[in-house]
Amino acid sequence: GVGRSGSTEKINGGNGSMDTNTTTLLVTGRTKGLWSIYTKMKRQEIEFDDVHDVVGFRIIVDDVASCYQALGAVHSNWKPVPGKIKDYVALPKPNGYRSLHTTIIGPHKRRIEVQIRTRDMHDVAESGIAAHFLYKEKNNGGIGGNKASDESTRFAWLRELVNEVRRQSDPIEFVNAVKEDLFLKEVLVFSPGGDLYALPRGSSVLDFAFKVHSDLGYHCAGAKVNGKMVSLKHQIKNGDMIEILESIHQTPKREWLQYVRTSKAKNRIRAWLKRRQREHSIVVGKEMINRGLKEYNPRGDDAAARKEYSRKLDHVLTTFKLKDEKHLFTALGYGQISIKNVMTEVFGAAAIATRGHSHSINKKEKDDQFIIQSLENSSQSSNNPQFTALSNLNGIIVGQERNIMLKFCKNCSPLEGEKIQGVISKGKGVKIHRLGCKYLLEADEKRIVDVRWDDEAINTSLRPVQLQVLCEDTPGVLANMSRAITTSGFNIGNVHLRKLSNGRGLARLEVMLKSLEDLENVIKRLRQEDGILEVTRR
Repeated sequence: GVGRSGSTEKINGGNGSMDTNTTTLLVTGRTKGLWSIYTKMKRQEIEFDDVHDVVGFRIIVDDVASCYQALGAVHSNWKPVPGKIKDYVALPKPNGYRSLHTTIIGPHKRRIEVQIRTRDMHDVAESGIAAHFLYKEKNNGGIGGNKASDESTRFAWLRELVNEVRRQSDPIEFVNAVKEDLFLKEVLVFSPGGDLYALPRGSSVLDFAFKVHSDLGYHCAGAKVNGKMVSLKHQIKNGDMIEILESIHQTPKREWLQYVRTSKAKNRIRAWLKRRQREHSIVVGKEMINRGLKEYNPRGDDAAARKEYSRKLDHVLTTFKLKDEKHLFTALGYGQISIKNVMTEVFGAAAIATRGHSHSINKKEKDDQFIIQSLENSSQSSNNPQFTALSNLNGIIVGQERNIMLKFCKNCSPLEGEKIQGVISKGKGVKIHRLGCKYLLEADEKRIVDVRWDDEAINTSLRPVQLQVLCEDTPGVLANMSRAITTSGFNIGNVHLRKLSNGRGLARLEVMLKSLEDLENVIKRLRQEDGILEVTRR
């Protein structure tokens, strides 16, 4: 590159010369390397003619005012390329980078990139904000007063990142957070009030909602971008004006993790889902304790059993290394400990061996015989047309057997391709549940069996799947939904509509589907229709 400095600089160009009127000026030039050009072409999937920074110049001046004077001088001599002027001085990047960027039409009609910055800005760009901070502190004998305030502002982005990371304990998530928030290119967008927000390129309106406020993100039901309704996964662009639509009935869904890009949004959604799952596990664990006290009670006196449980609670918590009863409920709900082991600590191993009353013993023996007999019979009934037809129709393997009488849970309605487990039901064979189904969580663990989809079977059975669609309350939107589903080759069972506030509606649809792939296709097709804001599975 070529460097020059002086009290006045004159650069010969297309329209004559320019006088920057700056006290000190440094101009350096460079030609982009072949490897750098090649990687940019691959990364952005562009041709060589679309690489506009093969030749670039950097102008370093004394102060901020001189940056804009130099920019004006450059534009007065060479035509700027529309859309290629970026002001990172007035709107710095979150990592502290500041500079004026412009692309001009230079000699021989070649595009040339020009960067204009002060010496301080250059130091930050080249060495990083931390190195610049230490250099300033060393040369100025410490930082205080307004200078300290300036440096504090520059580190605001880092403090925000650190505070966010402190809320999580996973080191992998920490690394991802740094990579996402520090190195990704940005888009600058506006709120309806004119506030400016910087987010990583590829962010959605949901990312924007969490950027503004966590509560806004939790209850984000839709958005308007530049006055037009969009879905939650709509990716924002530079200059967009975004208005978030709230609903107290809206809460985060697991699929939201696929829509967001920023670490803040991902962390907030994960934390909310974990909190809700924990709350549900506490309810399930408490119910398991109540059932356990009745089932394993050796005296038949519920009051006496509960009294014994209260007396032994501290012993139970110590045994399983738990903090309090709520953590006990949580561990039971998550399946980390079994109710049998808890009841053993309460009533003793002898009482558990007999499992309470004599009538309970008989019931237990009958239950065990039924479970064993169900699985044994499955291997002896291969010639039974009823069992074979059901097995072939549903395409489920129980253990290693295909010929088992099956029934699907109506609450979760599992589809081919989803992770499943079975629960043996007396007289009804095995009931198939989707993982996470509340009835599976509440089932007796002794009755849970491993099941899987049979890859060799041809699945022809349709099951009802409940979909919830948030939409605009406008004429024709229901017709759009119906068309989207029927043109995909599926039938609608039931439809329930409810009018919400802010000109929106909520539709609950029952669609007959065979597989997880069918479900994904229907949801994708619905989201493409006008007036559809969000589609989720109930």
